[in-house]
Amino acid sequence: MKERASDIVFRTIKENIISGKWVSGTKIMSETQLASELNVSRISVREAIEKLAALNILSKKQGGGTYVNDLQPSIYFNSLIPMLTLDRDNYMEILEFRLIFETQSMGLCVKRCTDDKIEELEECYHRMVKYEQDEERFTDEDLKFHMLIVEGANNSILKKVSEVLGEILRYHQKRLYKELGPGGGIKEHKMMLEAIKNRDEELATIYMRRHIERTIEDIKNTRID
Repeated sequence: MKERASDIVFRTIKENIISGKWVSGTKIMSETQLASELNVSRISVREAIEKLAALNILSKKQGGGTYVNDLQPSIYFNSLIPMLTLDRDNYMEILEFRLIFETQSMGLCVKRCTDDKIEELEECYHRMVKYEQDEERFTDEDLKFHMLIVEGANNSILKKVSEVLGEILRYHQKRLYKELGPGGGIKEHKMMLEAIKNRDEELATIYMRRHIERTIEDIKNTRID
């Protein structure tokens, strides 16, 4: 299978960092320079940079270029890096995992979460509504809402898995936002929030399952890959 242009850029940048060619704090080449050197489009370069920024390997400064972050040695052996090149089928598998993982986490959250955690969820939901037209902020709050539910389950293993998924999904969640908009998600998150507030475990888990199932069906009907 032919390697995608964005994957070539992604791999090249990663190799430059791992080899020490680009150390922490280095300002990397511009999108135009990278596109020219690798003979790919600027769109492919931008896609690769966004993936690396989602992993906190790179930071983009408005009007100031893109820089290598101060990385811990463990990042060089991060087995999750290749997962950011997920294709459509891989992403579907992750959502199928979420269908199980987040539904069960929701049940524990309803049982165990504190009133303070419920308040955090409500504040997060209101920010989702506020940033409905802001792709970056809405995506951040959407993922945070799901993270708060896992935190509410009060299980350190579930929390760690959720953190891992969050890094992988953020980039793809932005693409989903562009294709589908925030409308369905806002309505479903409101229903989940109300069920949690009422400590209705059965209803909350049903809403979570329906939310992810709806996302899966929507992806099947879009061009997301």
